[in-house]
Amino acid sequence: MTETVADITRYEFDQIEKELRKKLVDYSENAEIQSQIGEAFYIWKNTPEFTSEDISEENIDELTFGKFLDWFLYDFKLLDSEKRVIERFYLDEGKELSDTEKELIIDWIKSIYSFFEVKEVFSGEKCVIKDIFTGKVFEVLDKASSKQIKRTDIIAARPLKIGNQYYFSGIVSLYPATFKNLITEFFDRELKEYKELYGNQKTKREYLKDWGFRIGYYIEDVASHPHFVTPEGDEFVLATANYFVDEFEQCIKNIEKIKSLKEISDETEEIRIFSWEKVGRNKITGTLEIEKTKLRIECYSVEMLAKAKAKIEKQCKGHIKHLEDTIKEQDKFIDKSKSETKKLKKYPLGIKNKVELDSELDSHYDKWVNTPLEILDGKSPIDALKTKDGRVKLNSVIDELEIIYEQAKNRGEPYYDVSKLRKKLNLV
Repeated sequence: MTETVADITRYEFDQIEKELRKKLVDYSENAEIQSQIGEAFYIWKNTPEFTSEDISEENIDELTFGKFLDWFLYDFKLLDSEKRVIERFYLDEGKELSDTEKELIIDWIKSIYSFFEVKEVFSGEKCVIKDIFTGKVFEVLDKASSKQIKRTDIIAARPLKIGNQYYFSGIVSLYPATFKNLITEFFDRELKEYKELYGNQKTKREYLKDWGFRIGYYIEDVASHPHFVTPEGDEFVLATANYFVDEFEQCIKNIEKIKSLKEISDETEEIRIFSWEKVGRNKITGTLEIEKTKLRIECYSVEMLAKAKAKIEKQCKGHIKHLEDTIKEQDKFIDKSKSETKKLKKYPLGIKNKVELDSELDSHYDKWVNTPLEILDGKSPIDALKTKDGRVKLNSVIDELEIIYEQAKNRGEPYYDVSKLRKKLNLV
């Protein structure tokens, strides 16, 4: 009688899975496959200076190599056949595999590297995650990751089915809940472009297999270069507002009335956590946390934070007291699960020196002054100058930008001379 997945013990599964992974990696080392690895790395990392000889664990840090290898094995389409490496492995080596190995490989071919919201965590055992693009829910066994993630975190990972259970394949990247809307907005734009190129019949799953790797690079690049723009055209930072709460119960009642806020915590928890959702014209992205005496708003741009503050201060007037606003550095939030410590690049991609950076930022703000902004009630900075109220709001925005760039300058990061922006607007 043929042995099936249901007949295999957990220990036997572990051994079969390890051996199958080894066979897949060994297959990828064939000369025919290796001849395309340099081009694959160029596509994945957009790093033309790398050659196929450079793509090894000796020349690339372990974390980067692990991420690349996972994508290369499961998602990269070979240039000569348009088949993914794992698909070619199954076609070429399938006859030599056992029935159990075949079942595993067929499931692995379908696997998706995606972004997930952590719904529940059993520390040291497993977690329950929900794909933020497709809504699919997975229960994943992983002792290491389940000790480091918490509910509402966003993780990027590939759940692999092994028998009746799911396990993470390769590297698990961890992001704060604040990044959720940033990720989904980029996904929506990219999916639209993908369908325009390849046809409206293309699915989210096909996009994630073909272009999904771009999402992680977009998020990490934005976080590593906070002086460039969000999808709304705002300067990207992780901005926080802290308040003292005078009347907790009344604040909660008032906050629950805000339609664009959705609670993502249990009502029984000491800290109540809310996420800004897309409702009507709401353009806020971020989270709100409140406990007995503290309230914190966290957004990824100064403009969004200002809008969130205005809404909360109006709704909770008389029950909260503003304490301070802060700008958090981004490198603390990227890949915490693997403790990757990369230094921020001195200049963004494609910028070689400060002269080029100044030119790029001058060009950006030449356009910015004519760009409608939510914080200015949909008016551009130029139009805001025409009214007293608009001028006050514009000055507030520029003051905030000046603080951001001053902090960047003090940290030794690229910065912009905001006095030039004031001159553009005749605010000096």
